[in-house]
Amino acid sequence: MEPSLQPFFKKLVITTLVLGVVMFLLFSFLLPSYYIPVLPFLLIFVFGFTFLSFSWLVKTAEKEFGKYIRKIMVVTVSRLFVYILITVLYAAFIKEGLICFFISFGVFYLIFNSLEVYELLMGTGKPAK
Repeated sequence: MEPSLQPFFKKLVITTLVLGVVMFLLFSFLLPSYYIPVLPFLLIFVFGFTFLSFSWLVKTAEKEFGKYIRKIMVVTVSRLFVYILITVLYAAFIKEGLICFFISFGVFYLIFNSLEVYELLMGTGKPAK
């Protein structure tokens, strides 16, 4: 079974909308002093980056399995480097709400990466006998 882009995109959009609503409620009622304006853009960035990496991996999965495993490792390392770079640049230049930024970015990473890994495993994994 191959992973498919359309069901993943739907799940990704639903996850993003749910996270957006949770963020809105959290920062509107419980923690308004911790809100930083970059959070919606961060959510959209992680959404886009996750979809791009997933679509690249799906196209690779159609070819050789050995290349697919290497691509997963390349995507994971690249994603970590990009996310670390964004975090370091934010900490170096903006410095507003660092703790909120770090926690939000970490939560976004864990949620979206878990969704991506689950979909890749469901689409390319073979049942164990």
